[in-house]
Amino acid sequence: MAADVTDGAVSMGRPWTPFRPHCAPGHGMGHVMDRKTLMENRYRIPSLAALNAFVAFARTGAIRRAAAELRIDHAAVSRHLRDLEHALGVPLRTGQGGLTPQAEIYCARIIPLLEGLAHATADMRQDIAHLTVTCSHGFAYHWLLPRLSAFRRDHPCIDLLLRPVDADTGFDPRHGTGALHADIRYMTDEPQGPEYRGAERNMRCMEITRPAVFPVASPRCLARLSHPPRTAADLLDAPLLLEDDETEWKLWFAAQSVQIGTVPAAGRLWQAHLALAAARAGEGIALGNPYLLAEDLRAGLLCPVTTTATPLRRVALGSYVLRAPAHVWEGTALRLLRTWLSAQVAIYEGELQERAHPGPET
Repeated sequence: MAADVTDGAVSMGRPWTPFRPHCAPGHGMGHVMDRKTLMENRYRIPSLAALNAFVAFARTGAIRRAAAELRIDHAAVSRHLRDLEHALGVPLRTGQGGLTPQAEIYCARIIPLLEGLAHATADMRQDIAHLTVTCSHGFAYHWLLPRLSAFRRDHPCIDLLLRPVDADTGFDPRHGTGALHADIRYMTDEPQGPEYRGAERNMRCMEITRPAVFPVASPRCLARLSHPPRTAADLLDAPLLLEDDETEWKLWFAAQSVQIGTVPAAGRLWQAHLALAAARAGEGIALGNPYLLAEDLRAGLLCPVTTTATPLRRVALGSYVLRAPAHVWEGTALRLLRTWLSAQVAIYEGELQERAHPGPET
């Protein structure tokens, strides 16, 4: 009998029902099923849509976050979870919204199977090279995303999927990386231990760019300051916007020869993308770099903070780094991406130089 495929589910010519192993009379569950029964039940699995929704929910811990990751409506995620619970005949969620112990075990078992299915499917499509790259939100949104159309035009045989993620997943499947091939992270110069850039995980790395970092604020925020700052130390009296911690501000003040203990924060945001959004709204002063600020500076939404006595030093505090497992690094798709990134950075750095030092008009 030919298998029917509906909504990602595979069944042997009839509606899918929960898998219930049948034992021969007089034998326990551990007895081997007869060949006919095994064949009848082998492909009775839930729909792939339901399984994907379940794994995304387990990974993110919330229906709306799972929906955002899958790019579907949150009601669809809820429906998939209910359908899966009905199909399996057991609840998957606790009253507090987490996973039951049974669901956690089930999730751990099906993730490798789903990844294997994804890899097998990709291998069949040998004409297309699939490349999944995670990237910090700010760099992805402000600099990389506007250039992706050029990459796809230059390399039509590479299917590049960009996933903005600020947390370092460490290429761990339990964090939902799945078929992740590479990531782009901003890494500060703060010592982070031997595993910081993947040295202990058989990783390869390439510095994409090492941009200068400087404070910015909206014109409205600057106008509200009690007096124009004379030196870098005066900024300690201004409303400073932090990301998830004060590391970058501490490094910046140290580069200005200002030693501090704790940064007096006006607000703590999760990522540079949010800190700059708060700065645009006039909430305070944020640190940024040309890869995040070009459009805001050009539009006048943000302005570099300047001092009247001692000029501020524009210093690099870290680098954007491309990382990938060693076995992926020399693949054709990632090699082309590395070459393209280097070329795009060179072009952009040239544009920044021209803006800073414009030549004579002709």
